[in-house]
Amino acid sequence: MKKLLLTIFFIVSLTLLSNAQGRLEISAHYSSWGTGLVIVDPEGYITDAFTAYDGSIKLDPHGHNYGFELRFFPGGKQGSFSIGISYERNYFKADLSGSYTETIAGGTVTKTGNGKIDLTPHSFNMDFRWEIMPRSRVHPYIGIGFGAGPLNGDVTFTTVTKTQIGDSSTTKTETEILTLKEAIDNIEAKQDKDLYIIKFFPIIHMNLGLRAEIRDNIYLLGEVALYDGFILRGGLAYRF
Repeated sequence: MKKLLLTIFFIVSLTLLSNAQGRLEISAHYSSWGTGLVIVDPEGYITDAFTAYDGSIKLDPHGHNYGFELRFFPGGKQGSFSIGISYERNYFKADLSGSYTETIAGGTVTKTGNGKIDLTPHSFNMDFRWEIMPRSRVHPYIGIGFGAGPLNGDVTFTTVTKTQIGDSSTTKTETEILTLKEAIDNIEAKQDKDLYIIKFFPIIHMNLGLRAEIRDNIYLLGEVALYDGFILRGGLAYRF
């Protein structure tokens, strides 16, 4: 998968370079995001990844990413439309938490769980952008794009079980550390379904940004976007 994505990325890059009648631009950016779009229901799916815990789980996603982009402006420096291809390194994290109590003969069992999901997928994206008033040194832009990449990472969850029977109580702590593949396999086994939708990293994003030419052909960019969550991004670009 990784080799295929790299091959596609370089073929598109070379195609743009060989047919460029306009202007090319390279850029680097850094982003911070939160409130991600949850592909699966935490209570109905994520719980099934673990053997020691079967209550509901709350999920709090957050993270950041950085990337490098090659962009082609067919209309030259004053053109409003451009096509960009980029490589992104993503650091997606989520905090997991939950608790519940069961009644048993003569007492209760209380379970609390805390954990984290730590994913570091890379992806290749393509997007289409339109500059608004491109002749101005400072102007806004809008864009839409898509991308994909392999999804990998680890899931850690610690369950504390307290059993209270009369005046006697016991406490047991269990920690499960799973690869994402192992977690998905556990969910699929319990749900009896194929969760192909979370075996790769799909991206659809829309952005609204502001672009400023701080020196000849050097640009400072800032934007807000929906990128599997709400994202704030800053970057620096150079146009040839």
